[in-house]
Amino acid sequence: MNEIHYAKGITAQNLRAFLELWPLVAIGIEDTKKTINACDDRLIDKEDEEFSWCYFYELPTKDLVVILCAGLLQFVSLEQILGWFKQMSDCPGNIGVLPDIWNQVNEHFDARPNPTKDDLESLRPSLPEISAAFIAIQYSLWCVLYHGCFLNELIERARNGDNKALIDAIKIDTSIIGCPTVVGKISKATRLQDVKFFAKLKSAIKGKKEKLKQDNFQKMRLVFEILYEAGALRLTDKQLYQLFVEELELYTANSKGGGSEKALRKFADTYMKKNATT
Repeated sequence: MNEIHYAKGITAQNLRAFLELWPLVAIGIEDTKKTINACDDRLIDKEDEEFSWCYFYELPTKDLVVILCAGLLQFVSLEQILGWFKQMSDCPGNIGVLPDIWNQVNEHFDARPNPTKDDLESLRPSLPEISAAFIAIQYSLWCVLYHGCFLNELIERARNGDNKALIDAIKIDTSIIGCPTVVGKISKATRLQDVKFFAKLKSAIKGKKEKLKQDNFQKMRLVFEILYEAGALRLTDKQLYQLFVEELELYTANSKGGGSEKALRKFADTYMKKNATT
């Protein structure tokens, strides 16, 4: 029996392997963030230690990846980085080879000697920007888990008048109130004395995400974003059921509320943007 390709060569096995890799990626992100904070006083000049990253949310996430790759050139050759990207481009769907690349990256840094004082000094001028881009990407990835899209997409929706997207973005990263789009929205609300807006803003800053924390739903949002980025144009109800119920086992059949297929369809239409249709 031939495997089903859900988008651009992506199979359920590819997605399963990626979901197994994801917890390791999450741990790596947290460890790197802790390292940045722990080395703050030694690696970042005092005048730069209060760096911000909110302005990065006005840019596409891929632009932040470019900034991080530029920072990696301090420790990894351009040929090696291009080699990792080539492995991805040569792999149908791009994600199937990610577990191997993850291992290669870890092996590279494990084999590399600790950075010298000169290495750190050469990195120092660009470290605030690299650190800011890294933190922005971290929150953008969390946004995919909670809302099925990157933070810059929520900011774009807010820019176009979607106040719910604005509130959702602030719940992910409170510092987002410093980005130009949000400053503009707050300024307008101040001018109009919009009491309801500020009540929602206050609630968002103190907000909790309990309703969105279910692990399987987070994984489903992540899968939808992968399929969307890979150009998935159509998933039928049958494909949705086969992928999430039978293959990935992220969604349990439940007849309550109109049946699992109907509920799954609604979930897909919510988090796969306009690409998921019946």
